[in-house]
Parts: sequence; structure tokens; C-alpha cells
Amino acid sequence: MLTARRVAVVNARLVAQPESVPRSTAFLAENGVITAVGSLTEVLARAGDADVIDCAGAAVVPGFVDGHCHFEITCVTTDGWVPVHTPPYRSLSEVAEQIRASLDRPRGDWDWLLCRSSFAMNEKVEEQRLFSREELDAICSDRPLAVFASLHVASLNTAGFHRLGLWEPDSIHPFHGVVHRDSAGVPTGVVTEIFMMVPPPVTPEGFDHAVITHGRDMFNAAGTTTVHTMPENLHQVEQLRTLHQANAMSLRQRYYLISPGVATLDEADELARIDATSDSFRFGGIKVFVNGCAHDGLGVPLDDPKWTQESLNSFVRDADSRGFQVWLHSLNSRGVRMAAEAIYLSTPDGSNPRRHRIEHGGDFIDLDDLPAVRDSGALLVTTPQFLHSMTADPSGPRAPLRTLLAAGIRLVGGTDSTGTVPSSVSILGNVDTAVARQRRDGSTFHPQEALDVRDALALFTSGSAFGGFSEGVAGCIAPGSFADFALLTDDPLAPNAPPAGEIEVLATYVGGARVWQGS
Repeated sequence: MLTARRVAVVNARLVAQPESVPRSTAFLAENGVITAVGSLTEVLARAGDADVIDCAGAAVVPGFVDGHCHFEITCVTTDGWVPVHTPPYRSLSEVAEQIRASLDRPRGDWDWLLCRSSFAMNEKVEEQRLFSREELDAICSDRPLAVFASLHVASLNTAGFHRLGLWEPDSIHPFHGVVHRDSAGVPTGVVTEIFMMVPPPVTPEGFDHAVITHGRDMFNAAGTTTVHTMPENLHQVEQLRTLHQANAMSLRQRYYLISPGVATLDEADELARIDATSDSFRFGGIKVFVNGCAHDGLGVPLDDPKWTQESLNSFVRDADSRGFQVWLHSLNSRGVRMAAEAIYLSTPDGSNPRRHRIEHGGDFIDLDDLPAVRDSGALLVTTPQFLHSMTADPSGPRAPLRTLLAAGIRLVGGTDSTGTVPSSVSILGNVDTAVARQRRDGSTFHPQEALDVRDALALFTSGSAFGGFSEGVAGCIAPGSFADFALLTDDPLAPNAPPAGEIEVLATYVGGARVWQGS
């Protein structure tokens, strides 16, 4: 990764510094690492021939750490999938028209036409349902077609069902998803958990272009300088490593391998040795799906565990013994309980030295399970944007964040960006939601669980850095940390600051080098 040799950042309003560091206005970075933080006079006295970045009084925050995102999928789907989000589209007929207009897209070797819509699409269109198989056949019958309403839920045409081997009633779904069928056993169209079964709709060259370009114009533009992410396959890991070695990437990545699906634990062992020391591209650990979307694809709650408790406990214990951090995904409270038990049994004293985490646990925990989660030492990941982007049903994500912090639970902030919610890449937008807790209809959801702005920012700075073993070097502006930072139009901690979601990013720097600047 390219870094600036020596740079002095001056006339800044430094935001979200560690409490041990006095509020300062300047810092010096050498070879990509901050070496001094202090007043303008103190820093310039040490600056020598350093390049000077005059912030002209702008607020400067540590580069944001997105503690849970699907970086590669976000970038690739932006280029290769047909966007049919709801809104702006208001009906299935409008979506169908957009898909028809996209039928002449190049097919490539995979032949699929993949479309991306929104969480709870069935709640957001006039028809109040998802596409049927016959409706998609009427749009396109000669190639596989999928319309995704989140990564976990999709509608397929007939060719899609055949291509994935899910047509017959006795078909085995490799990821234990739901296939809705009529009384004769024929698929009606809606399926869950097929996102790892469809091909990435770009060439290897297209992949490189997507992650380089959208790493800048989406993630760096949001002030993000580090992502904790999950490549779709091992070939993507190789491509990303090559790009980082060529200094082509503009952010740091800590990657986690989905198992099973992307890598076995033995394959992860090898990659853990290869990518163990890089400051820009490093192996992080393993992700497992305790459950999937926790509903049937149509919003009806459904326990869909992918493991028995005993098999999950065994897997986490094995991964822990190899030194791996484990992410355990759950979108309902039962999965959170299962994950907490598996983490506890890996280190029954609750110390959790591997910092095993429950992904989305901060959003879906049942507070009756708080003692068990606390005893396990688990870190809980929260995605604030779920409060307004997922279902309007009050049984959806509750995110009791204030209660969790008060109980001493470590929280990690993640956007869970996949392309389903394009705006979710915005860290400041997620901060705003954690503070305002506003739903789609404008109502405030459990306002007693709102965070103040400082705690909400910490989700995506110190909290997410801790969640990836990078505390002290990421998510802070202090001697010894990476010179990763962003300039903002306003200080979000100022008494009269606008809501965080209205604050704009002016420029983003990684290793002291500018990687993005607004117009």
C-alpha cells in the first residue's frame, strides 16, 4: 500500500481521540504511521521537510473501520448486477420493466442475469409479494434469472432452478435453505440461501476493476480506511493479495473465510500462514452461519440452524485450537444462544482470547440471554442500518445497544454492506441511525436504546478495531497508529452539530496518502 514518507496534518479539529490523548490540532506521520500528536507549534517543530496538509479547521476523524461488510460482493454487484432496489422502484411491474431493459447485457461464460433488490422487498412493492417463477419466465426463459431481495432471499425462473439443481422435490439444498413448492412439488419461485451458489458476474479483470474503483468511490468516499470482509471464493483471495502487493488498493482488508462454503479449516491454516503479517491485507479468521435469514423468505419466522449445538461446539473448539478468531452469524435469538454456548465452551472462563464474535448478535439478542452472552465473553456485532432497512415488523432487529454497553458487552460496528442497501456503506449514516433509531415510517424505535454520538462513533473506530485485533493502530489518531483519517464538513461531537448522516466526507487518507477527495 502506498504511504506518504512524511506528512504534517495541521489546523485540524481532531475527533474521537483516545481519552489519554489531549485534544489536539495537529499530528505528524512518517512512513504511514503517526509519530506525534499535539499543537500546531509542537508538530511543526518536528515536521522538518514533511509535506503539510492544512485542514483549514475541518474536523478530522480516524479512518473508519467497517467491522463487518461484504466488500467484494458490494463492489462486484455494483458493476455486474442489475439494480432494482425498492425504492426507487415501487412495484414488481416496474422492476420487471427494468429487468427487460437489461436483457442485452453481456452474458459471459456464466450466462446468469442477476438482479439486486432490497430487504423485505415484498413489503415495499405495491403487490406485497415477491416474483413467482412464472413471472420471471415471462421476462426471460432462455437463461437463468435471479432477483435477490437481500443476499438470503431470491426469486428464480425455471432455468435458474434447473441450473442450481433445485427443481426436483427431493433436491438437496447444499446450504439448507428453503425452496417454496406447490402441492405437486413444483417450485413456485422463492428460495433462500442461494447467494453462494450463483457465480460472480464479472471476469477476473472486471473483479480487479470493481474492487479498485468502488473501494475508492464507495468505501473511501464514506471515510472508511479498513474493512473486515468475506471474499466469495479462494480465487478472490489470490486476486486481492496480488492487488495489495501491487499497491493498487486504497484501503486495508482483514479477511474472513466462510466455512463450509469457501474454505475448510485446513485451507484456512495455509492462508493464515501466508497472510499473517501484512499491514494492508491480512487473514482474520473464520465465519460460520449458525443460521441463515431466520425466516422462510416471505417474512414468516423460521428457525433454520445449519448446525446442531454439538457440531457447532466442536467446530468452534477446533477453530479456536488452531488460533482462529470465529465469527458466528445469527439473525435470531436462538442462534445467538447457540453461538454464545459454543464460544463459552471454547474458553469456559469467559476470557475469549480469540475474540470470537456473534455477527448481528447486537441486533437480535434476547436480553434474557444477556447473562449467558456476558459469561461467554463474546463480542457482539451490530448493524444500525438494519433498524430502517429490514422489515417494518416490530419483531425484527431490536438492537438494545445502550443496554448492552451498560452491561459491559463489547460492541463492534459493521455496515453489512452487500449491495442490498446501497446507502449502508455510509458509516456516518449508520452512526446517525444508532443515535436517532428512526424507522422507514419516520417513527423512533425503542428510543431508550439510543446511543450518544460518541458511543456510536466508537462502534466504527475503537470498537471495530478491537473486533479485528487492530486496536492502537486503527480507529484512532495517536502515536503508533496508522495515519488513516478522514476530513469532515462538521465535528459530529460539537454541541450544535448536524445529524451525523448529514455530515459529508471531504477527503480520506490511508497511510498519510490521500486516496479520495470530494468534488
